[in-house]
Amino acid sequence: MNSASKEDMDSPLPNFTEVISGILTLAASEGELVPVAKIYSILYEMKPHEMILSGLRYSLTGDVYFSRNVHRAISYLIDCGFLKIVDESTVAVERIKPFRTYLSGFLTNSQLQAIHSTSLRYYDRLHRENN
Repeated sequence: MNSASKEDMDSPLPNFTEVISGILTLAASEGELVPVAKIYSILYEMKPHEMILSGLRYSLTGDVYFSRNVHRAISYLIDCGFLKIVDESTVAVERIKPFRTYLSGFLTNSQLQAIHSTSLRYYDRLHRENN
């Protein structure tokens, strides 16, 4: 099971917007193109295996799983300029270094490591599905 250790979870986690934002950016490459639908589906698939995502809520909307938490995080990253809308179904990751600096300003090292580890697994899944 790929979950953060209990030690990583000892201090309270930031809100889901910060957690999901970190997952979407920490292991990304600058300019990485990410299909929005994949963000929802991969995080949904990861939820049972990642303690950091355990409280994430989803609802079935048509044939797609939707999460307000994920939607808020994507909107936040777009509003702050860390994600850029490429087209109606794709975003590009931008300004990664300033976002990493922002997160490191209020997250503990163990929180940052837990989110980064989850981000690495997220991008591994994304790249496997895109190939």
